[in-house]
Amino acid sequence: MNVNLSVKSSIENYAATAISFANCKQKNNETLYAGKQDSVEISQEGRFTAGFDIDEETAKRLETAMQNADIPALLEEIKKQKGSLPVDEEWHYRRIVDPDGKIYSLTYVESLLRQYQCAENRIKAYYAEAHRDNLSRGNITDSMNYLSLKYTKFGLLVGSPYYRADMSEAERQMALCQEKALLLGGRVVIGDPYALASSGGMINIKDADRIAYQAARDRIDELIREYKRTNGIE
Repeated sequence: MNVNLSVKSSIENYAATAISFANCKQKNNETLYAGKQDSVEISQEGRFTAGFDIDEETAKRLETAMQNADIPALLEEIKKQKGSLPVDEEWHYRRIVDPDGKIYSLTYVESLLRQYQCAENRIKAYYAEAHRDNLSRGNITDSMNYLSLKYTKFGLLVGSPYYRADMSEAERQMALCQEKALLLGGRVVIGDPYALASSGGMINIKDADRIAYQAARDRIDELIREYKRTNGIE
């Protein structure tokens, strides 16, 4: 059984719901839509009202802040309305610390792989005693014959004392697969409910994704905090 890992794209998409601060001053007096013959001009108040669902009076104050290029005041107004910094500012800092998304992607993948590596280690530990027993039978051929006597119908038919009648057919098949992989230097199957039953069960891909996603987010947030400290940004 092979485990295929589906890795997320380089960075998550952020919805642009706030103004682009780098272009505020430049676009201050531009129209929202323009054509060669006809144009529809929408005021800054209208844009802010649509983007932030705020009242007209507040929108006018935002308009004034923009006209005077008073960005701190503008941010303060937005924070009062939204309770946090706008998406565009978050996006701005993320682009600074991780411009191509490689840090986010690498952190996500590393977290995901660590989770699978942990599961693989637990599986190997579960079969460690049986593996030592298999190796004690002699060479690889002898060890493989021993596996057959333990886990296949051949062992049952010949009345082998090693046949594991105490295990279900599915459990015997899994043990045969895993112990064979250990003998031949292959990869164990990650989806082993028997080996992982006593340590939290098999990996749930949704949980693994959630943990990896949070690890990536935390890493970028850490870089942003470090960047702000270095540059004296509160």
